[in-house]
Amino acid sequence: MIKIFDEENLSAEEKILFEKWKSLTIQNDFIFSRTLESSPDLCRRLLEKILNIKIKRIRYIEREKVLKARTDSKGVRLDVYVEDKDTNRSFDIEMQVTNSDNLAKRMRYYQGLIDLDKLKPGQVYDNLGESYIIFVCPFDLFGNGKHMYTFKETCAEIPNLLLGDGSTKIFLNTKGTADDVSADVKSFLDYVESGIVENDFVRELNDTVQIVKSNRMAVKE
Repeated sequence: MIKIFDEENLSAEEKILFEKWKSLTIQNDFIFSRTLESSPDLCRRLLEKILNIKIKRIRYIEREKVLKARTDSKGVRLDVYVEDKDTNRSFDIEMQVTNSDNLAKRMRYYQGLIDLDKLKPGQVYDNLGESYIIFVCPFDLFGNGKHMYTFKETCAEIPNLLLGDGSTKIFLNTKGTADDVSADVKSFLDYVESGIVENDFVRELNDTVQIVKSNRMAVKE
């Protein structure tokens, strides 16, 4: 539920909620999703920087897209789910602030539901395009100091032999120490971690966060 505030006429309880709202950062999934939804170009450029690919245009499938295999199965609500308008590539970006031991299996479940949602009855499996799932984490899930952990399906016997199923899973870590990502990605992760604005892209991202917060004047209860 979203509660809209009139700053001039707040009760004591509403003032507490309003102060909580003002203190939220991009680590909040609501702020994160609304920020990237409000600026498709910003979302596109962020994906290009993280994945080191070119994307001409993206389109949003639906806000906070909900995926469910059947009525009695567990559903998921995606933070930011977009598709490349000119290819069959899809991208899911999630803010994951809780360090739990089930994130890898959570990502596996997301991948399965995304694939299930992509094919209509009678369509062939070749219709499945490339899929990217990105979890942004303010912690090092694997403890190896990397800013980015990228997973693709490989052969256990021949590690450099890729399965080629088109799926890529990425964990971004704001607490990385290795020199393993571009300056732009590092600046984005520093911003997620501490709110530091280091370059023009992050400044634009921060400006959009502030616009989202000032326009809504709301808090998710």
